Amino acid sequence: MTLRRDEWLDLARKVDWSYRYVSEHDMFPPALSGEPWLTHDEAWADWSEVYRTSYSEYVRNQSVKELSVLAVRDALSKPRLHDRLDPAWVQLVKFHQGAFALGEYAAALAELRMCRFGRDSAWRIMANLGALDEIRHTQIPLLLGHDLLEMDDNFDWTHKAYHTNNLIVVATRHFFEDGFLASNAIDIAIQLNFVIETGFTNLQFMALAAMADRADHHVFEKALASIQTDEARHAQIGHPVVRALIRHGGREYAQYLLDKTWWRCWRIFLATTGTPMDYLTPIAARTRSFKEFMQEWVVDQFMRNLEEFEFDLPWFWDLFLEELDYAHHSLQLAHYGYRTMLWFDLPTPSDLERAWLRDKYPTWRQTYEPIWDRIEDAWERQGEAATLTYTLPGLCNLCQLSTVFIGPGKNTACSLKRNGRSYLFCSQPCRWIFEHEPQRFGSHRTVVDRVVTGEAPSDLLDLLVWMGHDTPESRGRDLRRRRLEPVP
Repeated sequence: MTLRRDEWLDLARKVDWSYRYVSEHDMFPPALSGEPWLTHDEAWADWSEVYRTSYSEYVRNQSVKELSVLAVRDALSKPRLHDRLDPAWVQLVKFHQGAFALGEYAAALAELRMCRFGRDSAWRIMANLGALDEIRHTQIPLLLGHDLLEMDDNFDWTHKAYHTNNLIVVATRHFFEDGFLASNAIDIAIQLNFVIETGFTNLQFMALAAMADRADHHVFEKALASIQTDEARHAQIGHPVVRALIRHGGREYAQYLLDKTWWRCWRIFLATTGTPMDYLTPIAARTRSFKEFMQEWVVDQFMRNLEEFEFDLPWFWDLFLEELDYAHHSLQLAHYGYRTMLWFDLPTPSDLERAWLRDKYPTWRQTYEPIWDRIEDAWERQGEAATLTYTLPGLCNLCQLSTVFIGPGKNTACSLKRNGRSYLFCSQPCRWIFEHEPQRFGSHRTVVDRVVTGEAPSDLLDLLVWMGHDTPESRGRDLRRRRLEPVP
């Protein structure tokens, strides 16, 4: 007699057993499983997620999704088809591929840590499927990046980026290694599954997919949408872990992880998603601004999570809301000035784009437009050399980004002295995270620190090679101007 699904599924998911040769504590050491450490019977036996997927169902569903992505890729891989894409959009895709492809592989390793050290068998099974998801999420951009090599050699940064010391890549790698590779199973479930995948991945894989559709890059759109359907499933791992922590006195720690991860996500996503959304997306494809997408896809979802578990708003919430209006605009100016340290090209805003920015961000005209005016004037009067920045930026010792988040009348940068060393931070939240975990972050050196100590070359051209830009073609430039002179 064939059993119905609901008659065998729980038995297949719940396969925990008693350990005879080692203790449960030794089987799941706190350093890898997480704290507070609680026995399975008292805290984890009722662990359950919403999707409750079997392996056979998972394989069938993933096969259909995979074939769908490949079918679109095959249909739209005709010669010269990519030539129809907007040049700025091509740079957005190049930026995105390099910044996130191998970050997805870090997420696969995080899922595998939960697959071994998660405290319940159902959790470990879901993490196993999550690891397969994340490997797929790595393979898809690597495949698409390889396809795009024929139009631009710098698409090799899809695979190359995380093997370099590039300024932005160091920041993204620092974020992923902190949250995924150097964390235990409980921390990963909250940081990756509860915060990132129930909020910020909406920005990456839903908002950006909508833009890709409007930009006529349907292969990229299909790939992003396919990835998001996976994220929605294994994102559910975090909720039962949070419930268990709250029941057993871990609310304060869960609140700290939530606040820390939210701020770290905000910093890295405004750099890697906010700037390209508002400066590299064709006007016709800008269904919303980065701020509007954040409010709709990220903030609203985050607020629902807070309400469900009665968490407090992060203490820095007012600063975050303020920064929605200016932070990524400040960083875009830094990107442009340091464009030779990037693997993609950047434009100055056109008249049409300026009008769009003024409409979406009322303070943009007063704060940022005069700076872009001076850049345009420098191009006309002195040429490209006058539009580049030649001194290294001050880098935050926590998020590793430039300390340029200067709003109207406000400079958020701050510093700290500890054990005879001075540390620089882009904001109070970054310093707050550092002060909570000084042993975790205190010994890391930014790119500027490495130049000062002699670990990295101080000569600018040698530094570019050290960062992975070993040829002039591998360095970013102004997208809409042809270089007329060698750049010093």
